[in-house]
Amino acid sequence: MFEHVTKEFIRTHNFQAEVPNVELPAQSFRLTSSRYLPPTNDELQLELRKNFVEIMATTFDKSYAKIESRCYISEAAMRKYLNGRRPINIFAVARFCVGARLSLEKTCELFKLCGHILSPEVYRLDAIVVDTLKCGETIEDFYEVTKAYGLDEIWKSWDKLSNAS
Repeated sequence: MFEHVTKEFIRTHNFQAEVPNVELPAQSFRLTSSRYLPPTNDELQLELRKNFVEIMATTFDKSYAKIESRCYISEAAMRKYLNGRRPINIFAVARFCVGARLSLEKTCELFKLCGHILSPEVYRLDAIVVDTLKCGETIEDFYEVTKAYGLDEIWKSWDKLSNAS
């Protein structure tokens, strides 16, 4: 899966965009409970939160401190994600997947629950996520590479928090 995505690919490929659109669709609803309708955004976010909780328990021993140090997601932000007060966007998913060192298959699943198909041929951010996971690199490596390519927007909240300390 994604064998062609390498650091050289990231450096030389002509991407359609640096990052995908991170705007989450408006809250959705159903008129019926038909099982043939696609899941709503709320249902996808709920499933994404459940996945985060499961990974938090198995990979991070339910420790917010471990998540903060390995994913660069603050405890306050993670609590808001998990209780549904803040929707989980693709930037949070990228940081969480890299920090947890998830498989590419699980990463694709979480991105899909966030409403985004991981597309490393289209978006530089996606290619960096894929390469970081394939190489077994850390969140620090991911941070440095994304910053080097000017993808600062995925770190806005983290940079604000770390500069305040």
